[in-house]
Amino acid sequence: MTGIIVLMSVVACSDNEPTGYETEFVYVQVEGDLDEREGIEVKLTDSRGAVYRQATDAAGVATFGVPVGVYQASVSHVSQPRQGWRAIYNGTASNVVVRAGEDHHVVLQVSESLTSAIIIRELYVGGCPKNDGSGWFNHDKYVILTNNSADRVSLPGLCLALATPYNSYSQNKNYTADGKLNYETAGFVPAASGFWYFQGEVTFEPWEEKVVALNGAINHTLTYTASVDLSHSDYYCTYDIERYTSTSYYPSPSEQIPSSHYLKVVRYGDENETAWPLSPTSPAFFIFTPPAGMTPLEFGMDAGNVWYDEGRALPTYTCRKVPVECILDGVEVYSAAWNEAAKRLTAAVDVGYVYLTARQGHSLQRRVDEAESRRQGHTVYVDTNNSSDDFEESDHASLRDVK
Repeated sequence: MTGIIVLMSVVACSDNEPTGYETEFVYVQVEGDLDEREGIEVKLTDSRGAVYRQATDAAGVATFGVPVGVYQASVSHVSQPRQGWRAIYNGTASNVVVRAGEDHHVVLQVSESLTSAIIIRELYVGGCPKNDGSGWFNHDKYVILTNNSADRVSLPGLCLALATPYNSYSQNKNYTADGKLNYETAGFVPAASGFWYFQGEVTFEPWEEKVVALNGAINHTLTYTASVDLSHSDYYCTYDIERYTSTSYYPSPSEQIPSSHYLKVVRYGDENETAWPLSPTSPAFFIFTPPAGMTPLEFGMDAGNVWYDEGRALPTYTCRKVPVECILDGVEVYSAAWNEAAKRLTAAVDVGYVYLTARQGHSLQRRVDEAESRRQGHTVYVDTNNSSDDFEESDHASLRDVK
């Protein structure tokens, strides 16, 4: 039920061993609470994006020969402590300067997090073109959650949340002078505006996925052929019309979907909002379970767990503090249309990001772990708590293929 994503240390490097250049030795010492230190892949990335890879020896040291330059070092290592759970070790160390005539020793500190088997398999929020080319339609958002294991997983509560600010390119005033998110060391991520929750306990059978319509649990293809059909009887939907009242975002769900599949919302933000402020270009989206012993409603209504965006104690800026150990998965989305971007999810939740091109029917889909899929005999998805590695932008939503 807990999912914490690990801090990364990054050192710059390049993909292939260089030839024709004067090289210097760089020794990267991987440190942290690791069960084993040998065979961990370390990457060095230079300023042009070239990447060098080396495995650690028994002492946890990876040895590189690289040209003079500035690098970033990183580790993303996964082990399986028990069925249904994964231990992920991430770390980054930046601005590693390699000078001529010097050996360089770098300590790369990694931290451990345990993640549940329940992950975000796909996020579709960017909308699609209208049939007549007059604009775009974006009230057909959805997310697919997947059990990425052969174990049956039951969660006493499961919630969908957004970090702030809502768009990646908006000015983010939650950074300290040293360039860190001001809530990172406190070990939480703010859930802005409100969050949605499943009614009662949620059970995922092995490899099972659940589709959640985030807007309009109806067949949108009847109006926009490039859209998706969200009316299937086994789908879930966000629908709490007394709290978010926009019928354009939340029309009455398909009669095929039972009311027990309606997610409810806890609201505590701007009382004038008529819809959950899910960005169609660049949300920071995450899923979590409440702390042990609390229901989603109890957690959401806990007045002692308030945090204010930008430090402004006003209703519009009200958030709830979600402990990192309660977060199962998250995806940091940047807009492909904007150069400016600032992370909102901490490195313990998602150390990377993925770009989305809005308005074209594109979606963000998790990459398949081909080797593990062959071993398991099922589709298994990459899960390193790094969206840069885990996700890719697809030119169409996967549910367009569902009839």
